[in-house]
Amino acid sequence: MSAPPFKGSFILVILILASNLQAFHSKAENLIPAVLTIDIEDGVVINDEFTFKATVTDDLEPRSASWELFDSTSTRQYVSVSDFGQDINNGPSKDWSFEIDIFPELLGPCSCILIVSIIDSNDILLVESISIFIQSPGVADEEFAPTLHIIDGGIDNWHSQSYVLEALSSTIDSNVPSFSTIIRRSTPIKCAYEGTEPENSLYPVNHNSTMQSNFSDFEWDGHTLTFKINLVYFEDGWYDVILFAQSENEDDTYSDDCISIRIDNTPPVVIVDIPEELPEGTDTVYLDASSTVDDFWGIQGLTYTWSINRIGVSGEEMNQVLSGPDYRSIELNLDDSRSFTISLSVSDNAGNMGLSTNTLDIVNIAPVARLTINGEDYFQNDRVTLSPESPILVDASSSTDTSNDIDRLRYVWRVDNVPTYEGPTRSIPWPEGVGDNGFVLSIEVIDDNSESSMVSITVVDSSESGSPPLSILILILSGCFLSYSVFRRSKLDDPEIPKWT
Repeated sequence: MSAPPFKGSFILVILILASNLQAFHSKAENLIPAVLTIDIEDGVVINDEFTFKATVTDDLEPRSASWELFDSTSTRQYVSVSDFGQDINNGPSKDWSFEIDIFPELLGPCSCILIVSIIDSNDILLVESISIFIQSPGVADEEFAPTLHIIDGGIDNWHSQSYVLEALSSTIDSNVPSFSTIIRRSTPIKCAYEGTEPENSLYPVNHNSTMQSNFSDFEWDGHTLTFKINLVYFEDGWYDVILFAQSENEDDTYSDDCISIRIDNTPPVVIVDIPEELPEGTDTVYLDASSTVDDFWGIQGLTYTWSINRIGVSGEEMNQVLSGPDYRSIELNLDDSRSFTISLSVSDNAGNMGLSTNTLDIVNIAPVARLTINGEDYFQNDRVTLSPESPILVDASSSTDTSNDIDRLRYVWRVDNVPTYEGPTRSIPWPEGVGDNGFVLSIEVIDDNSESSMVSITVVDSSESGSPPLSILILILSGCFLSYSVFRRSKLDDPEIPKWT
């Protein structure tokens, strides 16, 4: 016996769901980020040959790796890694590892920072750093300065108003070091501060002493140092931040590191060309902000965000938002009459923002009515004589308006101000009950904003227009001719004769 149809469909649905679920899990596994670990404690003291391992946990082998050992003056050792060993791992990911060998006899004494960097299978850079103290074999009572390395965590090192400095720093005896710093304008060669001593530092930074107004939130946990630098009173430009770490006994052993940062405390000056009023139509208008500038840093890195809100009866309604570094100018369609609030905010690399808000009124243009009767144009207050026996062929299709409204115009024909017909062209019969003075014919052209234009003329009956009959005209003309003849004859009967002398 075969399975019922619904049972077969149910099994098919289950299989499809299972397949999709498996694909989802597979995709989710690929989204698990790689993890880098170093099996050595921060601040370890090494006085003999020492080997430890760096491990990358990922589903695929890393593309590359390297490790560097350096102190305040130079790099002691740098190794590039391309071969990885694979460890046994029961989870969905694998462990890829490589060894790091430290030889004190070759390196010499060092308050060093070890930085391990790997690029995983997705081209993502992972970095881990630790402090290492290397002693000379068989040498006792060596003086070691604190380790020191400023962590470069900024995006191109742009900062405004404040800068949270983070650094790695450890001491061999776990005593709190004395920190100090110099902040000064950079030279063309960044961090060129050879010969600078800690005692020449402008700003001491230590939780054991009175905190300078330039610094706050000092914290050192034995491995990492953080404190906040107030940049409010600094002018815009490149600055070198030189950090010193000195042992508690304030001997001559100290470490130093430097980072160059860009200070930008000034928001961009937003200059935007927006007219107050424009006529409606299908044309577009360009709203130009190309004159906007950051006084010191120029226009590089500025991001423009346009917010266009339509002003309605109930208030503002969001209509359009455009944002990005390429929106220095935008195009606005003038397809309908309305009012807009147009705001432009411009942000720089440091997060400062300038703002400009303007109102733009798109004004409706009223139509212009045109009237043609039996092929002849007529204008306001004209008078036309027509025969009641023939229909009146009226045409208002030559009326004008902006191109966005022209196809939506209404045409209302009025007889003695009474709406009677609609349409651009009509054949209108002679109205009943028209007196000797005729009637008023009007055409009103109305757009979709209820703006209108009207042409009104007077139409009279040609048979009752008061024109004299032809016989009377002939009699009048004959009388005029006779009178003229008599007058001329009387003038000729008494001529003035000139006298001879």
